[in-house]
Amino acid sequence: MGISNIVKEIMSPVIDAGPLLMIFIVFSIIGLIVRLGPVKAIRNGLMISVGFSGVYIIVDYFLAQVAPAAAALAEKFGGVFTYTDIGWAAFASFAWSSPLAYAVVGISLLVNLVMIFTNMTDTLNLNIWDTWEASIATLIIFGLTGNAFAALLFSAMLAWINLMVSDWYSHKGYATAYGFEGLSFYQGTNVSWGIFAHYIARILDKIPFTSHAKFTPEYVQKRFGVLGEPAVLGGIIGLLMGIGAGFYWTKIVLLMISLATALVLLPMMSGIVMQALVPVSEAAGKFMKSHTKGKEIFIGVDPAIAVGNTTVLAVTVLMVPVLIVMAFIIPGAVNVPLADLPALLFFWVFVAAPNRFDMLRTLITTILMGIIGTFVSIAVAPWLSMVAANQGQVITEGTGVTSWFGHLTPEFFFSGLYGSNFKSLGITGLLIIFAAVIFITAMLRIRFIRRKTPLRDNR
Repeated sequence: MGISNIVKEIMSPVIDAGPLLMIFIVFSIIGLIVRLGPVKAIRNGLMISVGFSGVYIIVDYFLAQVAPAAAALAEKFGGVFTYTDIGWAAFASFAWSSPLAYAVVGISLLVNLVMIFTNMTDTLNLNIWDTWEASIATLIIFGLTGNAFAALLFSAMLAWINLMVSDWYSHKGYATAYGFEGLSFYQGTNVSWGIFAHYIARILDKIPFTSHAKFTPEYVQKRFGVLGEPAVLGGIIGLLMGIGAGFYWTKIVLLMISLATALVLLPMMSGIVMQALVPVSEAAGKFMKSHTKGKEIFIGVDPAIAVGNTTVLAVTVLMVPVLIVMAFIIPGAVNVPLADLPALLFFWVFVAAPNRFDMLRTLITTILMGIIGTFVSIAVAPWLSMVAANQGQVITEGTGVTSWFGHLTPEFFFSGLYGSNFKSLGITGLLIIFAAVIFITAMLRIRFIRRKTPLRDNR
């Protein structure tokens, strides 16, 4: 039995139990390591798990309520596509069913520790669950090349890049803008959309109509009174979506209540997470500073804690019809988004803060992302379908399965690009690329350290 299989035997019960058990174990252990004491460590582990449990329950509730409306809209448009969007959760299960996933976890942790103690990152990633994305990228390369070493080497490079990008987002103050001091949003290369949004925001700053963050939830509430309150805003969006989907009036009212519920309760659950994270974050900061010469440390967590933001939820619902229309008007589109439509809020999290939570600016940015994702799907969908088939998914001839979440996950595209060109690049080519990544990021890191000022002050 290989090492990865042994690790899988040990870790699979924890992984199969889902992210909550992992969150409790990881944060309780971290609490013990940073000397919170056994009782406080377990108590904080429980409270963080309670907060995340609340977040996940309400997010699942939100997705479950929006999904029928999204499906009705898609069916209303009609059309036949080669690939079916089966959702990110299916691909997460494909990832964790492979022994390679557990090797990816070990590699990611090792790279993180090396980078911390060589002062190449300020993020200590505790969001182990979301390494499923790097695992899918690994499985894409393995499926295209049959070379496990190349696939795992690529995962090491991904871990390096992901930590650098997460640092960038944190130093810009975008995680803090959501009210989470000392945290880093870690969700693979998805964080790189924050960089995209940052530079789109610079362009929008030069356009008179979008130069100021005007259409924020606060502005709407101030300008239109109760219409800007989260519950009322959720109700209005639910009303419009229900009418567009052709629902009977009772279902429209229930959808209004569901979206209003999500907009009101999600920030409360995020507050519980933050309250419990404060002592762990402070203790971890002191511990790391004492062991790393005063180094600033961000705790890498699931960005799910920020999805309760009103702008994020509003744009999520508004993007449902937009993405469906794109599937029908963009040449070569291979599928209509379905299962992942509501779940794309995990991407919109990264772009709302750079746009200062302005709904119009954020919507413009997400529309651009939707256009990119639709074109990228042409390449990525066949690779994801290959992974699904290799992991046992039954696929009818002439069709395929995909995940719209995956069309916006940069590592899937670049892993497929490398795997498709493996014969010409080989291991040597990947080593050269990895070396170039290390060199470039090291130069940027040295430049940042020399400035001795947070990146957020240099926008």
